[in-house]
Amino acid sequence: MAGKQPQKAGWTRRDFFNWVLNVTMGVIALLVAVPAVGAAITPAFARSKPIWIRLGLASKLQAASLAAGTGGVGSVVKASYTYTALDHWVKQPASDYAYLRYIGGSCPFYILSPICTHLGCHVDWVPSANQFHCPCHGSVYTIDGLNVSGPAPRPLGVFRWKLTNGEVWIAREDTFTGAWERQGESPRRPCLMVKQA
Repeated sequence: MAGKQPQKAGWTRRDFFNWVLNVTMGVIALLVAVPAVGAAITPAFARSKPIWIRLGLASKLQAASLAAGTGGVGSVVKASYTYTALDHWVKQPASDYAYLRYIGGSCPFYILSPICTHLGCHVDWVPSANQFHCPCHGSVYTIDGLNVSGPAPRPLGVFRWKLTNGEVWIAREDTFTGAWERQGESPRRPCLMVKQA
């Protein structure tokens, strides 16, 4: 019976060079992968700057709201606007509207997004009920955009706005509603007027 050859303890030169080669390739792969993964996921966490869109002359918007209201109190009016939408790499003209109400005081306009926070349908203003109703799934909001009933999880979004040369400009945000999104019922009427620097 032939005996087995005794094996040497430890690594051979070939084992050592394979280990060095594998470690070097792993380090190179990490050096390439970390920036690539960072570049791929960073845009998902970055908030883009809002797009400022001209809504109209403040005097005309105020007059329209007061005319729709009663007893000198402004009511909700639909204010249409156009803007350039960026869909990945394609720029194209788009249009939408906001619900505006003149409330006077130090923050004279209150501007709501028409996008229902449930699934994104446009809500309708129902003057007789003094509420917003979603025609898709029945969500109901108060005149301030707060939830009354239905499946909507949050109040209507509120636009940040500014007054420039007598014109009202709104900030279209990169959010589901296109506006600043309230997470709860308070504050009732947040003043999102941006002061000019």
